[in-house]
Formats: sequence, C-alpha cells, structure tokens
Amino acid sequence: MIPALSAFFPGKLAAIAESLVLEDDPRPHVPGAALLDGDRLRRMLSAFATNYAEPDEQAVATQWSKWHFSQLLPPALIANIAADWLLPTAIDRIGIVLSPDSRTLAIRLPGEGARLPVSGVQRFWPLVEDHLAPLIAAISRASGLPAKTLWSNAGNVAETIVSECAAFLGEAHPGVTDARALLATRLWPDGRKNDLFEPVRYREGRRRRRLCCLRYRIASLSLCKSCPLDKVPRGSGRSEQQGTS
Repeated sequence: MIPALSAFFPGKLAAIAESLVLEDDPRPHVPGAALLDGDRLRRMLSAFATNYAEPDEQAVATQWSKWHFSQLLPPALIANIAADWLLPTAIDRIGIVLSPDSRTLAIRLPGEGARLPVSGVQRFWPLVEDHLAPLIAAISRASGLPAKTLWSNAGNVAETIVSECAAFLGEAHPGVTDARALLATRLWPDGRKNDLFEPVRYREGRRRRRLCCLRYRIASLSLCKSCPLDKVPRGSGRSEQQGTS
C-alpha cells in the first residue's frame, strides 16, 4: 500500500487500496496516455475480448471500463471523501499495470498525493476532468460505445462507494455531503454539464442504474442486479431472461 494511504485504509479496508501503487512498483506497465491512443486501446480491448466466446465490441468495452473504474474509483474516492486527500490520478501522469488479457490490475501513481485544496463538488474535479473525461472519450471513440453509457458505468461505481462512505462516516460528514451533491447536481459550478449526475435511482426499495450498461450483448452474461431493464430486449439475439448477476 502507498504509505500515505495506510491511515485511510485500516484493517479490512487495506485491500481496497492495493490497486494503487507508486513508481517503484516493479511490474511492467504502460503509460496512462496509451489508453488515449485509439490503436493501442483497440488492441487492449481485443485482448480483453478473448474472455468471451461471442464478444460484442461495445459490450466488451463496457466490461473493460467497469473493471478499470473498479480499480480506480474506490480508493480515490475514499481517500477524497474520508480524508480530504487528493491523489494524482491524471491519466497522462499515471501508469497502468495490465493483466495478460489487458485489464487494469493496478494504477501507478507519480506520487502519494496531498491535502485537498478545495471543498464542495470541486474537490472531485481533478479526478473527473483529468482521468474520467479523457478516458471515457477515448473508449467511446475506439469502440463506438456511447459516452453516456461509460459515464453511467463510472457513476454506478461512484454511487456505491459514496453510499458505503455514508454508512461508515454518516451523512453529515463533509466529504459525504459533497459527494452526494456531486451525484445530485446537473451542472458544475461553472455551468458545464455534470456527466455523473444521478447515475442510480431507488424505486420501491430497489437500486437501479439510470442507464443499462449493455453487458447483456455478451451471450454468457445476464443483466446485472441494478439493471434498469427487467429482461433482455427482444431482437438482441438472445433468449429473454431475468438478470441475476
């Protein structure tokens, strides 16, 4: 674990931070900027597609993105929310440790980070603007997957982490309050669209994503538990079924 994070991730939480490493990590890596190169990114997605017998290009991209966001967002958001700590996650400054099938195993940071200089929803701006926005644009270009679906994937992970932080820290915690505001606000303070707005809705006690991630296009995968669909759409080339995973 990165030394500066040890106080933020005690005990069982330590495993969450294992996906973040420093530049002394000995494993091979690619520059984060490689994920913005269309040809290289398409090769990574093609390697990841070998996990599926009947891969659909957009569904492969959605699954790859969810894996990446699950390595990045939990530790980055917990450090931000719980400890007011800003990690240096700008995509052109980091490295990516990849598995043999090109999924993200770890994110190689250029430093341990520092105390947040701002509060409010702006505290999340570096993570969103310098990592999520360029990566999502690149994945969308490489795969044809709509950017709004990728933002929904990121938002789904973020909402889960915010809810877990709220359960642990309380809704009145300043970081939790700011994170809740981020997910409930349509616009950033400067008027730009907030693509993380309301990724999840709760209806009749059930948590549902606002947008489907399209993973059902891979025949071996069912609808996820928070899917807004009740069954696989007609015309998908698959039998209709209720999602269970």
